[in-house]
Amino acid sequence: MYFNKVHYSLFIIIVFIRATPSVFAETQCLASDNTPGIGALGRIEPRSRVIKVSHNAGPEGARVEQLFFQEADQVKSGDKLAVLSDHSKKKAEVAAARARVKSLEAQRIVEQVALTFNKKEHLRYQSLEQDSAASASLADAKRLALEQSEANLKRLAAEIANAQAEKKIAEAELENMLIYAPISGTILKIHTWPAERIGENGLLEIADLTQLDVVAEVYESDLLRVQAGQKGCIHATGFKRSYHAEVRELGFLVRKNDLNDTDPLADRDNRIIEVRLTLEPEAVTELQHQILRQVWVRIAP
Repeated sequence: MYFNKVHYSLFIIIVFIRATPSVFAETQCLASDNTPGIGALGRIEPRSRVIKVSHNAGPEGARVEQLFFQEADQVKSGDKLAVLSDHSKKKAEVAAARARVKSLEAQRIVEQVALTFNKKEHLRYQSLEQDSAASASLADAKRLALEQSEANLKRLAAEIANAQAEKKIAEAELENMLIYAPISGTILKIHTWPAERIGENGLLEIADLTQLDVVAEVYESDLLRVQAGQKGCIHATGFKRSYHAEVRELGFLVRKNDLNDTDPLADRDNRIIEVRLTLEPEAVTELQHQILRQVWVRIAP
């Protein structure tokens, strides 16, 4: 009977361990600290966040013509990442718009010369008309020529302004055919390759992996016990050790939790607030290939 009771107890313990891995993960994280704290699920995230880079080519979308980097490459802010397929067409449109502006400006120069001449002629015939040396009809013709030159200059000024606006639009559309890195960082994932059209996932994802955070989903009822500067630690299955962290900022929005425990009895519809903790520098090298991984977070009181 004693033998059976022992085996039954061991069976219960094994089942309990399998059913509640979070308890033992947190215990390992807190092995050196027996004081109570705030427990939460969290995820590893770069401080820069993971940025999804896409196009700005309008609702019709765009197709990638050329990529200049590969996954895991390091890029600097402002580096050219890709060229879209309409780049050559937009470049030609810019050249045409610039040529039109130059043509209109040349016409304006010619018309200004004509205006100067017509103004002199108008003044000369106006004085001759007073001396009865010229007919009134000829003086009227010179006045009309002057007025036409003035009207032509106004028309050309409006056309030049419109052409310059069209040139700026064409230049902006050309610039939209190039995609640049918004930050300095690492290319995590490429979603669209050359000859493919950029979809909802964008072109690629990029992040600065030099600083890592943990985003903990803290129950709304525990938020009053959390403040910036508090110490914490994280742990997950397969980690060589626990990692230290420090609360840096508290979120503002209360919402439903995104992360769920593997425990079948765990709550699935909790109201949480995101709390961001800064990971110790040593964690960056060891965890930079585990972005968005779920971890157990414990914040000291």
